Amino acid sequence: MKYYHVDVFSNKPFSGNGLTIFINPNILEKPLMQLITQEMRQFESIFLSEISPNTFRAHIFTMEEELDFAGHPIIGAAAMIHDINAKTADEYTCTFELNEKSVVVQTIKHDKYYSAKMNQGKPQFLNTLSKEQELSFLSYFNLTEADKFEDLPLQTISTGLPYLIIPIKKESLSKIKVTIPNLEEKLEEVNAKFFYILDVASLEGRTWDNFGLVEDIATGSAAGPVGAYLVSNKLAVTNTEIILKQGSFLGRPSELKIIVSGSENEIGAIYVTGDVYKMGTGELLDL
Repeated sequence: MKYYHVDVFSNKPFSGNGLTIFINPNILEKPLMQLITQEMRQFESIFLSEISPNTFRAHIFTMEEELDFAGHPIIGAAAMIHDINAKTADEYTCTFELNEKSVVVQTIKHDKYYSAKMNQGKPQFLNTLSKEQELSFLSYFNLTEADKFEDLPLQTISTGLPYLIIPIKKESLSKIKVTIPNLEEKLEEVNAKFFYILDVASLEGRTWDNFGLVEDIATGSAAGPVGAYLVSNKLAVTNTEIILKQGSFLGRPSELKIIVSGSENEIGAIYVTGDVYKMGTGELLDL
């Protein structure tokens, strides 16, 4: 089975968030997809099975589990489909059928890379934490109330995966670490699956797996909730590009571009755009 390796949210090699993409005529058994992802040791892998020339059933796996939605695998896969199916075309559109939603992605071909714009849909505001909950969650990440950015709330927002957005000061971004073993259970209590810690002043974010062991380089599924958070809290306006930075602490700086559509009174669909650089191809044997 052939696979493709791309770097996502970067327009140059050895930067951004790495991804492996597998395209197979038939959907593989999920335990096998999980094993393959663990073998490749990327933060995530995506497995595609063609429904029509520009529509694919997609399964996304981290090293630990399958996800119903994730940003950088979809953006990376869309660019690779463009490269395979319409290499000479300047623009292309494809659709990914996920476990619980469909995602349409538009891609643009540049000289040495692609750009992909994903429609994440309208955000869901699932929870706003109480003062007591805020203090508890700040402590879970080695933070205190003094690290929080002004009086902004901690909120759980989803555009496919629910993230707890934690706004902090720039100088506090380097001190983060997960301090409790049962973080996933605590996140479930506030309707979140993962967390995203945001330096509000510089628009730079950091997130880890829920064990606090592996930091993510660029998190497309969090970009939509971050955009919704910024607009709803009057830190950004609709229909204007927001550039979110991530990955600098890992030596792989990345840029995630967000546009929140809608009006001052109502948020519409959220679009996340990222560049994709094709790194290489390979083949798995003896499956």
